[in-house]
Amino acid sequence: MMKKLFLGKTGGIPVIFIGLVFFLLVIAFLIFEMEGAYQNYYNAETILQRSCNSAVEKNIMDDYRADGILRLDVAGAMDDFYRYIDTDMPDKYTVTVSTITGSEMPPALTIAGTVTFSTLFGRYGFDDITFDFAAQSTNYRTEQQP
Repeated sequence: MMKKLFLGKTGGIPVIFIGLVFFLLVIAFLIFEMEGAYQNYYNAETILQRSCNSAVEKNIMDDYRADGILRLDVAGAMDDFYRYIDTDMPDKYTVTVSTITGSEMPPALTIAGTVTFSTLFGRYGFDDITFDFAAQSTNYRTEQQP
């Protein structure tokens, strides 16, 4: 009697169907999670680049601008970059700046580091996602705008 129960083929299709549905749900979840991680990456990268651009534009010294010369207050640009990151970057991101360099002429600021954020997998014991970033802003414009 027991042997007949184990060898019977009835009920095989529903088990395969449930397994297939579970597999498709896992794949869909992974695709959604990858899209969410990419969106977080894109948002963080955009904020970092915008902060770098804003720091350079704000700290071009006006004393020289009237003569068509652009000079950057490098220390002020570095401070403003950190200030912009503190105010603009959402709390879910952890930004670590490894290098920040600037040049007075031409006005340029280059930043490199890492950004870390968690995903839905973090709730299940998986590590957070960390990516490297590099942002650079240089201003060569010297002509007067009408």
